[in-house]
Parts: sequence; C-alpha cells; structure tokens
Amino acid sequence: MNLRRLVLLVAALIAAAACMTDPVFPGDQVLGTFRFEATVDRQRTTCDLKGPDFTSLTDAGTFTFEGTLSRNADQPQGWFTVQGYSRDAGFDGGRVVSVHKAETRPPSCGASCEGAAVEEALDVLLLSNSQDTLIGRRCSGLVDGGVPDGGGTQPGPTPTGYDVERACGTLTDDFIPGKTNCTCTAPCRAFYTVEGTRVN
Repeated sequence: MNLRRLVLLVAALIAAAACMTDPVFPGDQVLGTFRFEATVDRQRTTCDLKGPDFTSLTDAGTFTFEGTLSRNADQPQGWFTVQGYSRDAGFDGGRVVSVHKAETRPPSCGASCEGAAVEEALDVLLLSNSQDTLIGRRCSGLVDGGVPDGGGTQPGPTPTGYDVERACGTLTDDFIPGKTNCTCTAPCRAFYTVEGTRVN
C-alpha cells in the first residue's frame, strides 16, 4: 500500500512490453526527476503499520522512490512518471497534485482476494533554486506550508532548463478492501510527508 507497490502493478506490464534506454516523458516540458523520501505520519495513519503490507518501510518509517514531473507548457495538464508509468498530474502555480487509483492485492488480503484497490494522492509544492536557498534547502524550513515573504523567484522555465530544486508535501494511500475471497474487510489510510530533491 505504498507508492512503489502501487506503481509497480502497472509499470511491470509496461516494462515487459518495451525496454527504453532513453526515457521519453509526456508533454513538451520536463521539469525534472526527483528522489523522494516519504516518512509515515503515525498519528494520521489508520492502517496497521506492523502488518505485512508495510515491510518496505524502514525502522524510522520511511521509504524512497524517484519520479519525473512533466507537463504541457503554460497548461495545467501534466504527468508524474515512476518506473516508466506516467499518471496524470495537475499543475496550479507552484503546486502539483497527482491522484491515481489502481487494483492491488496486499498480503493482508490473501492470495485469492479480488477487487481490492488503492487510491493514491501526491500533493507537493515546487520550489525554485532561490526559494530552496531561502528555506535552508529543507522542507522543514517552509512557513505555514509556504515560502516566507519575499520568497525568491517562482519555479519556471529558463534557457538552461526548468528552475525547480525541491518538492515538499504529502502522499496518501487510501486502501479500499476487496469483495471476493478477501481476509481484509475495513478501509484504511496511510499518510506520509514527502520531500523530493531534484537529481536530474
């Protein structure tokens, strides 16, 4: 029920059909590739973190993943691509929201469970290089969820590429139990804070 498990369900099929040496991303503007660290918020999570569905979490309650943001220039339509699979993303100023629903079969539901799904939402604020410097190059430097007053240049295209260095926000996984041959019966939510550092 974390991002890697959700995306791999679809990405594995794509990877089996094609091998891309040079990744091609949808849209006409690539913002960059980010390495995200997700940290579970135990107070806001209702799923059983000690169960078999969360074995990828470290003892500190974290996991990492990489994803690439791209878009059509000057339009709200965009995409978030992880392991070759591109899902829709909406751009609103410096904020990006990507919601995706996929079928899954968590270990806690049993091998023959059918109909279980996860709806996942990534919601992040993008920061330019000057904004990232202003907050000390860490998401914890944000003030009330935003950049302090006089907060540098907004993220945007430049002659040398897109000016964006960090992504700060949340990731939520809403688990929807299946209806056939399932040992899991109750919905739950896993809530994470995420910090993404641009790597390419």
